[in-house]
Amino acid sequence: MKKAIKRISACCFSVLAVSGVFGGAVYQRNSVSESSLVYAVGETVSAEPKAVFTDVSAQAGQPVHIALENVTASEISYQWTVGDEKITNTSDSYTPTEQDYEKMISCTVTADGKEYSASMYFSELPVVYVNTNDGQDITSKEEYVQGTCSIQGNSEFSDEAQLYTGDIQIRGRGNYTWEHPKKPYKIKLDTKTDLFGMGANKHWVLIAEYVDPTHVRNGVMPGISETLDMEYTANNQPVVVVLNGEYHGLYHLSENVRIGKERVNIYDWEDTAEDIAKAVYTEEKASGMTKDQRDELEDQLVENLEWVTSGTFSYNNKTYQVNDYITLPDGIDGGYLLELDTYDAYHTKQVSDFETAGSQPVQFKSPEYAVTNSEMYNYAKNYIQNFEDAVSADDFYLDDKHYSDLFDMDSLVKYWMILELTSNSDGMRFSNYMYKDFGSVFKIGPAWDYDWTWNAGYTVPTNEWWTSQTYYNESVHWYKYLAKDPYFITKAYELYQAHQAEFAEIYADGGKIDSYADKIETAALADTQKWHSGTDWAEEVSKTKTYVKNRYQWMDAQFTSPETLAESLGYQASDNLEISSISQRDGKLVITAQAAAVSAETVTFHVNGKFAGEAKIQDDLSASIEVSPSLLEKSSTALNTVQIRLKDADGNYLKSASTGKGSRWNPWEQITASDGTVYSNFKTFTADYASLAVSAFDASDVKILQDYLHGRNVTIPDGKDYDLNGDGIWNIYDLIQLKKILIQK
Repeated sequence: MKKAIKRISACCFSVLAVSGVFGGAVYQRNSVSESSLVYAVGETVSAEPKAVFTDVSAQAGQPVHIALENVTASEISYQWTVGDEKITNTSDSYTPTEQDYEKMISCTVTADGKEYSASMYFSELPVVYVNTNDGQDITSKEEYVQGTCSIQGNSEFSDEAQLYTGDIQIRGRGNYTWEHPKKPYKIKLDTKTDLFGMGANKHWVLIAEYVDPTHVRNGVMPGISETLDMEYTANNQPVVVVLNGEYHGLYHLSENVRIGKERVNIYDWEDTAEDIAKAVYTEEKASGMTKDQRDELEDQLVENLEWVTSGTFSYNNKTYQVNDYITLPDGIDGGYLLELDTYDAYHTKQVSDFETAGSQPVQFKSPEYAVTNSEMYNYAKNYIQNFEDAVSADDFYLDDKHYSDLFDMDSLVKYWMILELTSNSDGMRFSNYMYKDFGSVFKIGPAWDYDWTWNAGYTVPTNEWWTSQTYYNESVHWYKYLAKDPYFITKAYELYQAHQAEFAEIYADGGKIDSYADKIETAALADTQKWHSGTDWAEEVSKTKTYVKNRYQWMDAQFTSPETLAESLGYQASDNLEISSISQRDGKLVITAQAAAVSAETVTFHVNGKFAGEAKIQDDLSASIEVSPSLLEKSSTALNTVQIRLKDADGNYLKSASTGKGSRWNPWEQITASDGTVYSNFKTFTADYASLAVSAFDASDVKILQDYLHGRNVTIPDGKDYDLNGDGIWNIYDLIQLKKILIQK
């Protein structure tokens, strides 16, 4: 039975009647009496006499107030203490100063000879007070401990709607980080709450950051995700944690990666199970079904997903039809959240997992029990394997599918950029996610948990690519292949150029690292005193900033052109062929390749990753094809990438003689033995899509597009794309452009 809570205010901290004042050092467990920092409990403690702080938030220059509840007295006096120092103040309020930050403020109220005491921790940051039932220790990462939580606001957060007071469940979390003295935690609120404006949810984490004494990494890096416009960004807020009356230091209260409207917003099979159980309960409660049985049915549906494809389930010897209670999606191709996570002593295997042929461990975060439905499990497993097979193929194709037909290209490029910008030594091995909704391809992300970045944990040298590192399980990750694909390289180049000035702002004097360090400095110094005694916090921040500056300036030099970037990442253009010309003819693109005197029969052409055709090598060793404008980027300023490769008479890609590991391009050597490097070359170019498309359209297209825009039933001819202005939709502006180019024609 859940404990009934009387909500006094978001930060109303009460204590039982106690004698004496608080003693000991501020950060020792005995600095706060056993009965302090317990938030107000209503019905379960009837008419309890106590002292409480009545303010939602606390900040320097604003008084904090104390009051008695359920106490009647004729004579009342007050004794305030800040840290270890008694304050001359006999009123029911105290106005803290900036010198009081990171200290415990307490007050003993004497009413007709009886003493009632309360305490609060005063910080520039919000304070999260957690009390477990009976002071129970949190020792497990699997089993929750029951408790209560109250969040005290600050100058930035004083709205009760963005704070919380209520019941929680709390357990340990993390992998290697759980082994440190300062523990990270997972908390589950009793009700969904929009903490600090990050969106309503029950599930949150407290990131301890023991390996990052600066605490700037998790603070600054979500901004990189937002700069790159990732679909989802896991945000966080710096807070101070007081657990069972003991100061625990500076944490980041963070969204964790899970399916939800404010998180990864895709279809949720586990929510569907809950909805079905609720619908059955509504129907059956008149026949005696209890809420406990409803919850039991929900657990059964979550832990056995056969109903997803069978359409039926049984409970208490009765068989139910799913479609009597809910309309399921058509198929099983959506609602998957997967995680790359190495199996070792520090990592808990999920219920459902698999390993790819390339030794990449993959786990199901949701639905957790996918393994109970072989169709769902095999769908996701085969999909990921197909992607790996495509990305590691000579031409990045599996049968007729390019890897970008299976994974969203933008997410792949942006996520790689984040891994390189953060030098994330956990990249593609721990806490790396991907998700798929109905009607969409898989997407990689969101980026999350930056403890081991920017030279914390394992070191990525400032002048080396994260991609080339060989940390445990990183020797087989997919970006080792993608970083050798000229199309991927070109997209990465364009992304970096678009945001280079914003990246420089991170390490600039007065930039994002400096401003965030200023924000948390007082709290970070107190945390350092407790957990990293002897460490110079300011020096650690300076070292981090220097590392970022040196790395980003090195990256600037690698991104001067697609060709420079390709060479830096290890792609080596072959001396045996080149793209000799790219021109326009009758509204089409003509690409000509020139081969050297090698035993080759044809040249294959890929434009923006997609197969564009192949041509027989002529006597002059040239080969040409005409390319449809539909393969091109529609913006006249966007770069297009054409890549060419040689094939022999049997249709096999020609490769150089194998010269051993490490020489020339050989991205597959980590998984299978290679016979050498495919002869390859590439070139980037811009193209006026509209002028190239002229010959593809005539007057009938104007009529088709007009009818389409008026909502009439029309048949779009194969291969026609009326998005002439490149905004991703067909509208009146495309019709105007179409008329213009036909008039010009």
